[in-house]
Amino acid sequence: MPRLLVCLCVGFVFLVSAIPALAQRDAKVPDPDPELERKTFQLPPGFEVNLFAADPQLAKPIQMNFDARGRLWVACSETYPQIEPGKKANDKIIVLEDTNNDGKADKTTVFADGLFIPTGIEPGDGGVYVANSTELLHIEETKEGKAGKRKVLLSGFGTEDTHHIIHSFRWGHDGCLYFNQSIYIHSHIETPYGVRRLNAGGIWQFRPETMRLEVFARGWVNSWGHHFDRFGQSFATDGAYGEGINYVLPGAYYVSAVGAARILPGLNPGQPKQCGLEIVGGRHLPDDWQENFITCDFRGHRVNRFSLKDDGAGYISQQLPDLIRSTHPAFRPIDVKMGPDGAIYIADWYNPIIQHGEVDFRDPRRDKTHGRIWRITAKGRPLAPKPNLVGATTRELLEHLKSPEGWTRHFAKRVLKERGITKEVEALADWIIALDWKNPANEPFLLEALWVYQSLNIVEPDLLKHLLRAKDHRARAAAVRVLSNWQDRVKDAGALLDAAIGDDHPRVRLEAVRACALSPSLASAERAMKALDKPVDRWLEYALWLTARELEAEWMPILREGKLPFGGNVQHLLFALQAVNSRDAAPSLARLVKDEKLSVEQRVELLKLLAAIGGPAELSIVLDMAVDADREFPKVSSELLNALLSSARLRSVRASGDLRRLARFFDSKSPENMALAASLVGAWKAGELQKNLMEVATIARLPNIRLACMESLADLGTPAAREFLLQAAKYSDEDSLKVRTPAVLALCRLDVNLAASHAVSVLADLEANDGAEIFSAFLERKNGPAALASALTGKKLPADVAKVGMRTVRLSGKNAPELVAVLAKAGALESPKRTLSPAEMKQFIADVQAKGDPARGEAVFRRADMLCFKCHSIGGAGGQVGSDILSLGTSAQLEYIVDSVLQPNKNVKEGYNALKVDLKDGRQIVGIKLRETPAELVLRDAEDREVVVPKNKIDETANAGSLMPEGLIDPLTRNELVDLVRFLSELGKGQYAIGNERRVRTWQVLQPTKEAYTPLHRVGVHAMAGNDPALTWSPAYSMVRGSLPLGELPRFELKKGFQETKSTVAFARFRLDVSAPGKAKLHIPSVAGLQIWFDGTTVTPATETIVELGPGLRTVVLAVDVDARKDPLLIELHDVPGSSARVRLVGGK
Repeated sequence: MPRLLVCLCVGFVFLVSAIPALAQRDAKVPDPDPELERKTFQLPPGFEVNLFAADPQLAKPIQMNFDARGRLWVACSETYPQIEPGKKANDKIIVLEDTNNDGKADKTTVFADGLFIPTGIEPGDGGVYVANSTELLHIEETKEGKAGKRKVLLSGFGTEDTHHIIHSFRWGHDGCLYFNQSIYIHSHIETPYGVRRLNAGGIWQFRPETMRLEVFARGWVNSWGHHFDRFGQSFATDGAYGEGINYVLPGAYYVSAVGAARILPGLNPGQPKQCGLEIVGGRHLPDDWQENFITCDFRGHRVNRFSLKDDGAGYISQQLPDLIRSTHPAFRPIDVKMGPDGAIYIADWYNPIIQHGEVDFRDPRRDKTHGRIWRITAKGRPLAPKPNLVGATTRELLEHLKSPEGWTRHFAKRVLKERGITKEVEALADWIIALDWKNPANEPFLLEALWVYQSLNIVEPDLLKHLLRAKDHRARAAAVRVLSNWQDRVKDAGALLDAAIGDDHPRVRLEAVRACALSPSLASAERAMKALDKPVDRWLEYALWLTARELEAEWMPILREGKLPFGGNVQHLLFALQAVNSRDAAPSLARLVKDEKLSVEQRVELLKLLAAIGGPAELSIVLDMAVDADREFPKVSSELLNALLSSARLRSVRASGDLRRLARFFDSKSPENMALAASLVGAWKAGELQKNLMEVATIARLPNIRLACMESLADLGTPAAREFLLQAAKYSDEDSLKVRTPAVLALCRLDVNLAASHAVSVLADLEANDGAEIFSAFLERKNGPAALASALTGKKLPADVAKVGMRTVRLSGKNAPELVAVLAKAGALESPKRTLSPAEMKQFIADVQAKGDPARGEAVFRRADMLCFKCHSIGGAGGQVGSDILSLGTSAQLEYIVDSVLQPNKNVKEGYNALKVDLKDGRQIVGIKLRETPAELVLRDAEDREVVVPKNKIDETANAGSLMPEGLIDPLTRNELVDLVRFLSELGKGQYAIGNERRVRTWQVLQPTKEAYTPLHRVGVHAMAGNDPALTWSPAYSMVRGSLPLGELPRFELKKGFQETKSTVAFARFRLDVSAPGKAKLHIPSVAGLQIWFDGTTVTPATETIVELGPGLRTVVLAVDVDARKDPLLIELHDVPGSSARVRLVGGK
């Protein structure tokens, strides 16, 4: 077979997004025998699994929930993903019972049929709630256990995508029914309280007895998992986005939320996509399993397990060993629930094909008849006693609220709720009076009782107030959540919230802040901002930001009247203004910045905000302040100039008055301020400073200043400016490239055809590996690639320069085949072969299986010239343009890995279609849409940057296909490609599976530049331990198993004193995010040749290195004596028993 060329970074975005489904076209249908599947299961020591139910008892389970009798209700759909034309939908609700308590279902009832893709189910209120396409149904249960009257409670839910329609039903502690919808759904629901709308993903909250429907949270791609912990905090998982467990704040926005200016991330970046969520516990499970979170990685044929700990107002999540994993290709766990016996039940969709859009809806390999429920128990431990709740007395039900089993407590509350007010309320009051309220151990029981009152819609102020003063902060936070819904029914709610705002624990303060948002008033806004008077972490800061925005209508009118809201507290006002970013506040803000009571920091923040929202007069004030600060406080001046420049580019607003004030910066001692001022001249079209720009461009020694001047001349666009740039582009002397290059870059902004004619000679004169900035400049213009391609036709370029151009096109995410073809000819490069015949593919696959070496393939993947980590991550380490590929090999067939690597644009998975945005100034931006507000469009480009595009700057938008264009591929030999594909096919398996160890995976390595050698020679190795901005640190990533090879570390050659011998040293660093201070441990198997600094402080390296860490981002620097060390760098983060520290490794790029 001829030499193959493959573009790795091009291929992987499509590979991980489309392959899991595309690969299944070649999926082999396995033997459906459940026992064969069971034998593939791997469980933790001390656990066992048995089959609870299987086909023909049920087929294609989607969601399951128990009822108070211990029966398991299962929503099943053989219709999914689409009904065949002319056929009648006949999906079912199945009820499974284990009547003899042997752990197997021995009674099966078809409760209801004739349904259309039921994706949610929850028993309750004398029947069952069902998600039936566009409708929320309630189906009554007859005495015979069959479906009776069907009632449509709500309708109008979107159906644009059948695996995104409403789903994941779950009763909350408050008696409300919670359910989810996903990204491609748009719902507009008529309710007695008005129309409720949710566009894209989110979680609904519904109270059946009042028919009140509200949006609880917004976002996620496909959130098939939601649960509440014992204290009422909410958590979610996402089946199409990899951030593991999500901590859900009421009203918050998460990834993909429509109209979101800010979003909250998940707790486990780099996790695979997960669905279903259960929080396990009870007497049957071991102590170290209590309150563990269980969720399903259906793509990876496994069920994951996490533990959560307090992290200020929020949580930190740590992955633990899996509950179950399998090599069976059809094992698809999609839901997980605790049972009445304390066992863990798993719904197995059972299908070699997952998803639905990429495989033909009528493909015969789509399994329509199978499905299983698996039951996992702990060996040698007694099962939890199954309570008789339905037949229990009220007193017995109340005692069950003390049960160690969450299942029992939950259904005791449900039975009490469904029995109604008159029967239960008196007995409930007597029961709580009998409890010792002074004993903190009774606080969880009192909280359960409070939730019973809430479910019955009865306000119990005395119990509420007691729990608001509970010893356990978790109980106090839960009580505040209840208070947030009772504010209009509790006389002293304001005073109670005031106390909660000042609570010692940040989670209680967070709940109080969000409670304020539910009672819109000036008092609520001012009350919420008082939380700023105590420490604020990222969770509380987000809650404050969201609340300030939601209550803007309450406090902003006061500011417009010339008065100061928030009791005149400048800190509170500044935070609120930064949150809303409203231009209406500009005049008042302009007056406020002159207040002499402001600190320097407050004034600078207010001025930056004024630059962001103000008009010409306000921007003039900021410019004056920047000019005044330049001499003594150049960094402050730089911050203000940056703010002015950003405002000019985003809002096209320029300062009023004499702009010749900018000329003072051309004598500044700060090169940064000189360049910023030069850029402002062009952005503000300050033609009166044109001569100044020409003078500075002529004499400037620093390239950034020269480029800023030339680009601003292009922005001015005058004949004189044009002529100046033309002459600069023709400049000739031994250093002419220093002038010609920025001139060409500037001309691109003025006339791409003119720029292209001069770019050819510049590119021809460049040395190897140069020219990326020139190619990028043309790629950023709407007609730039075509203009450059035309100018290069028939010309010759150095081969390496042509390669740089081709790589730059690839990294831009733009499809420029004409330019690619011209560059290949100009550089005399080979044309890649991107397709294989069936015979070639068959032979290639055989070679991968027989000869492919995954270890060599990983080395190919890691090569710097491949740039794979630029786009993709493995286990959270690497780029975010494409999905994390940590478990790719568990879902993709070899043929489709090869096909997708060679032809990345053959198919593009939904969610990875890029958007091409043409701007009115001639620029063109291509990226994946992240979010959108009425004023802005936010994209993620191929460089992994978030690009904010003002909508008023957009000319037109169009679909751009994949971010990774075809036609630009890096050379690999056939053997290298064989090894690479073998490596990709092994990801997620065996030694290429990432475990639950917290190993350092994202590093930075120091480059041996002149700026690094100078302090190294003068001061020594500890000079590298600081944060010197002159040092160049580049990203590096551990191998799949977690080690960083020594051979990949850039090296410094140093003399040993006055001897002729030399030593070789390298430097690497990583970061720790410390949310709570305390001791943490780094486990380093080998410390040979290492020196370690924590934030510049020397620490003696040891196998178990224990350090005291303060809050914030902490940097760990390692100096590696390469001559004294043989092992790669491998470091694990461990907890220290008894320590209060909350630490996570920083991943990403």
